[in-house]
Amino acid sequence: MEGCQYIGPEQVSGPFTMCGCKTLWPGKVYCEEHVWKVYQKGTSKGNKRKLKEIENELAEIKRLQEIAEIEDA
Repeated sequence: MEGCQYIGPEQVSGPFTMCGCKTLWPGKVYCEEHVWKVYQKGTSKGNKRKLKEIENELAEIKRLQEIAEIEDA
């Protein structure tokens, strides 16, 4: 299955349609817009762990971008 798999709370009966965005968050099945909705802060312990992983991934991506900018300067 390709694309974002976010369905959303407004869809209560089938057939369900997914977001389908092709640009996924690295290692996840959701796009950047929906990954934060799926792993919202304070929803459950498992989600808190996932959220922390996502925040760490984001920090690493930003760090690598800053290093690339410094090297290119």
